[in-house]
Amino acid sequence: MDEVKEIKLFWKNGCTRCPQAKELCKKLENEGFSVAYYDVESVDGLAEASFHEVLSTPSIIIVDGNDEELFSYRGVVPSYMEIKSCLRA
Repeated sequence: MDEVKEIKLFWKNGCTRCPQAKELCKKLENEGFSVAYYDVESVDGLAEASFHEVLSTPSIIIVDGNDEELFSYRGVVPSYMEIKSCLRA
């Protein structure tokens, strides 16, 4: 399996689950993982969301060095242990 390059979080204001997703990603970022935050209501965020076919928030997408999707959670917030198991895979 390819190595994890980056975690991408797609969020928007007013999303009730997005604060929990941001908290999870901040924890992962503090552990040394690269995390990019995309507000889907911004031009750049919407463009990136379109590229990854994100239709709901929050969405967490884990990509490799070629920006290929390894794992994704769309419209849900995974548990810390669930996402850590993906990052170790």
